[in-house]
Amino acid sequence: MPSQVKKENIKSLFRYYSADNYNLNWPYLFTLPFWLQSWWNVFGGESELMLRSVWHEGKLMGVAPLRKRIKEAFFIGSADVCDYLDFIVQEGEESNFFNTLIPGLRQEGIDKLILYAQRPEAAVFRLLARESIASEYRVNFEREDHAFEITIPKDWNSYLANLKKKQRHEVRRKLRRLENETENYSYRVISEKKDIEHFLPRFLELFEQNPEKADFLTDNMERFFKTLILEAADEGLARFGLLEVEGVTAAAILYFEYKKRVYLYNSGYSSDYASLSSGLLSKILSIKDSIEKEQSVYDFLKGREVYKSRLGGKAVPIYRVEIYL
Repeated sequence: MPSQVKKENIKSLFRYYSADNYNLNWPYLFTLPFWLQSWWNVFGGESELMLRSVWHEGKLMGVAPLRKRIKEAFFIGSADVCDYLDFIVQEGEESNFFNTLIPGLRQEGIDKLILYAQRPEAAVFRLLARESIASEYRVNFEREDHAFEITIPKDWNSYLANLKKKQRHEVRRKLRRLENETENYSYRVISEKKDIEHFLPRFLELFEQNPEKADFLTDNMERFFKTLILEAADEGLARFGLLEVEGVTAAAILYFEYKKRVYLYNSGYSSDYASLSSGLLSKILSIKDSIEKEQSVYDFLKGREVYKSRLGGKAVPIYRVEIYL
């Protein structure tokens, strides 16, 4: 049976994701069906859906979650809210997948494939590591950003030992100050959907206390966030981490857990507790909580905020790849 490319829709993604017999690799949180659907429903109006599956000898090799504008194809999603994007491919089948997909896209009139938010282990790089597709197609790639992440150690003392001396001192000092200058504080995690839904308006209030974030939170972006968070809660992936001082939420982080990886997605803090560095402390306590829960990676995601490296994050380059068909 010859290889072929088939047209798909968003419902197809959910079907392939929920079935056990396809052996597809859904590498990141941002490639999951609920995430792509949430983005498409809010921001997809300026492009045309171009979801394609690739079959080889009657077996599903992978899915290309694409959209198109005129003669250019992009991933569903955008780099500002989808930190990592990728094809959904069976591991080891990258050659069969791309060798069928790319000619199929070309036959549909696509001249250029523009892939944002590509980590070094993305499917297109796994292919390039084994063979060159540049002999037939011109491929350009450039570094567009950095992400930062921590490989989570076995315990809190090991984490502190991995920090630079100055930063280790600062973490300890801020925690001591929190203990000494408050009568009581706690850090707790909300994971049930009903609790997440109840806290969501308060989180957005904290989020908007940062003027830069308030400008980012347009009506469409707020609609996307609300939909996304509740959909993620349905999947059991959404979390709010709350730093509470004397019963008041001083800071909160929004994060997701997927494949033993913690994705720190957004945060907010009350200006009343800025002197305590409550925003930074909520992240420190979240790292501590992730160590105790034996997670594998704490991912600060994209952006070069200084605190990420100071808390032990190591830089990961993020690329944009362009394939001229």
